Amino acid sequence: MFTKIDSLKKIVEAKRPLHPELMATIAQKFREEWTYNSNAIEGNTMTLQETLFFLREGLTVQGRTLREHLEMINHAEAVDYLQDAIKHRDLTEGLIKEFHAILFSGIKTMAGGVPVVPGAYKTKNNHVLTASGKIHHYTPASQVPAEMEKLLKWYKDNKGKLHAVELAALFHHRFVAIHPFPDGNGRVGRLCMNFILMKNAYPPAIIRKENRKEYYISLEEADHGNPQLFINLVADEVIRNLQLMVDEIERAPKN
Repeated sequence: MFTKIDSLKKIVEAKRPLHPELMATIAQKFREEWTYNSNAIEGNTMTLQETLFFLREGLTVQGRTLREHLEMINHAEAVDYLQDAIKHRDLTEGLIKEFHAILFSGIKTMAGGVPVVPGAYKTKNNHVLTASGKIHHYTPASQVPAEMEKLLKWYKDNKGKLHAVELAALFHHRFVAIHPFPDGNGRVGRLCMNFILMKNAYPPAIIRKENRKEYYISLEEADHGNPQLFINLVADEVIRNLQLMVDEIERAPKN
């Protein structure tokens, strides 16, 4: 699995420097599909076509809420922020809070009217009903700062030991297992995962809406100490986007 990923990555690297217009087109495709799918997984009802229209034209879509539009534009801006940050920063607790603050710019409540402070950890405990029908309790609010500190230490300790894809997948799982924010943990977790991948010159792993059930089931398996299913899911999406890059590079006119 990792052998195939690194073989495709070598093909892309051998073609560098890529034409700036082609790089921009590929980056735009990833930004738009990532934004659409990450929000759709969380219940945003805008279609891919509506998302593309809104992000490209800046015009609102009839029948969609203000919150849904804010979620799309905020996520796209978070991706832009991430792409700039990977040039000169590493993943830190501060950067994670910055991602959350961007995602919730102009959004002050979660579903049901519960307040959300952009960039601030939860103050109340939270839980979820899992894919298997069990109630799963996340890290208590009082323990979040300590657990996040442990997570970032784990990341630093394993950067040079684990393959970047495995490191990114495991970080995402460990982050959502803590669930440090009152809302937006999935989207922040996927931003962190892709920060790690892109920092290591891999494309983002875009978890698609149609794989939502598989995504949650594999995360639940990881909760039980079996992360391989989730690692495989992330690896498959990295392969998908590396192959897309190879195909686009080979299709591009030769100068």
